[in-house]
Parts: sequence; structure tokens; C-alpha cells
Amino acid sequence: MVIEPGSRKAVLLADGAMFVAAVFWGSGFGATNWLLGFMSPLWLLALRFVASTALLAAAFKSRLSRLERKDVFLGCLLGGLLAATFVAHIIGLLFTTPGKQSFIAGSNVVMVPFLYAFFYRKMPSLIATAAAVVTTAGLLVMAFTPGMTFNFGDALSLLLALGIALHVLAVGNLSRRMDPVALTVVQMAAAGFVLTVSAFIFEPFPFLAEVPAKAWGGLLYVVLFVTVIPFLIQTVAQRYSPETHAAILLSLESPSGYVFAVLIGQEILNAQIVIGGLIILAGVFLAETETFMRKKFHRPPKTTLLHDNGDRL
Repeated sequence: MVIEPGSRKAVLLADGAMFVAAVFWGSGFGATNWLLGFMSPLWLLALRFVASTALLAAAFKSRLSRLERKDVFLGCLLGGLLAATFVAHIIGLLFTTPGKQSFIAGSNVVMVPFLYAFFYRKMPSLIATAAAVVTTAGLLVMAFTPGMTFNFGDALSLLLALGIALHVLAVGNLSRRMDPVALTVVQMAAAGFVLTVSAFIFEPFPFLAEVPAKAWGGLLYVVLFVTVIPFLIQTVAQRYSPETHAAILLSLESPSGYVFAVLIGQEILNAQIVIGGLIILAGVFLAETETFMRKKFHRPPKTTLLHDNGDRL
């Protein structure tokens, strides 16, 4: 079955896939937090991305040979951006709370429409922009606590939000320029390299022999279900779905993570979380109404964001 890019069916399937990716990412919050009891932050990230690269490269080795040098360069830039966002996430958590970071990082949803307009010289649809604002409001309700202040960790979380928004835009652009599966492998490899070098510089080498078997099992879960599968889904799905839709669907990572935390007894469900979650769902449904109202979606030209030589407009 051939699915035409930009068609209603393509967008619906891509949006559904990104919802699955968000659920996978949400399931990783508890596992990652638990693993930090056995490994330092940067080494945990380095092992996660190096192992993910090895699995992806083994599975899709033949697709890598089709990439041009220019594609590899752009994929490496994407991986560098991804590594930077994860470092901002980890370091930011040392100075702020997960709840505050979740909201601040979630503000990438409302950044995407404006960054899209800046790079493509074209605003997303009014419905998609409104849906992004509603989703951000839901994240605010979920994370708000009385007496909230803004500190250094929150500033890093704001950089994290900007990095996520730029990553969503870059994935959307690059997945239309090259094989999205091969792009996933290259960005994982580049991120793994940057994180491994950073770990060597800033953290002592871990005593891996002292890491218990259950922790290695947890790391395997994070590699497969929080890295390989969701990032592969995101990169392929964004070839067919508008960037604003991607930002909204992927923001479901935060409420999904909270649901998993409730299920395993780490968090308690309350009215504030329920109301915030309902507002987020309203934003998602608002975005999806656009899918049914339009038979065809505009897809930005492949070289609008980046020239063929890699220079930004």
C-alpha cells in the first residue's frame, strides 16, 4: 500500500505513531531515575546512545551506504543538537525539580509554530497554533506549584525547550531530504560520540563490574524502548506529519510519564494533574481536527530550512 505524503491518511498514521513514541518516552522517566542510582548521568547517557547506535547500525547497515557525505554531515549536526538537549536536561535536574523542568521543557510546543514561521517564512495554520497554545497551558496546569521561582536549573530547562523545538524542526526537514532510518542511525552515533567524550572529560570512569545485573536489564529497556524504537518512530513519522503536530503529539511524553509514575507508586493522582491532562488532550484533539478538515497538508520544500551546502537561510 502506497501512502501519499501530505495526505490525510499519512498524517493520521504519523500522528498515531508519534503518540506511541511519546508513551515510550514517558515510560522511561522512572527507569532512568532508577538507573541514576547505579551510574553517573553522562555515562548513563553515553552507554544508552552508544548501545542504541550499535543496534541500529547492525539492523540497518545497508541503508547507511546510500547516504551522501552531505547527509552524514547534517545528521551529525542533528546528533550534536540532540546530545546538547540531553546534557541540558541532566544538568538542569541538578538545580530544579522534575515537575518544573517538565513544564518548562514542554514550552517547546508553543515555540515550534514561531520558529517554523521564522525559518519557513510561513505561519502554521491557526488551528495548529491554537492547539500548541492549549497544550502548553495544560502542561502549565500540571506542573504549577505555589511559590515557583526561576533559577539556574530553570534557565537550562528553557534551553532544553529551545533545543527540543529546534530538533523537531530539524528532524522534519532532514527526514524529507534523506532516508529517515539512516538519519536516525547517524544522529544516534553523533550523539553517542559527543556524550562519551563529555563523560570522559567531566566524570570519572565508572566501575562497570559493580553494576548489578538488574541495572543492565534496566539499561537494555531504556535502549530499546526509550531510545531506539521511539527515535526511529519520530524520524520516520515526521516525514509525513506537520512539525506543529509533531511537537504537540510528542509533548504527551510528560503526562505519559506521570501516568507510569502513578502506576508504579512513585506519584499520587490529584485533581490538578487530571485537569492539566484533560487540557493537554483538548490541545491534541484540536490539532487532529485539522487533519479531518484538510485533505492535503502543505509540506515545506526540502531545501527551505537548509541549502544543499548545509547553510541556513
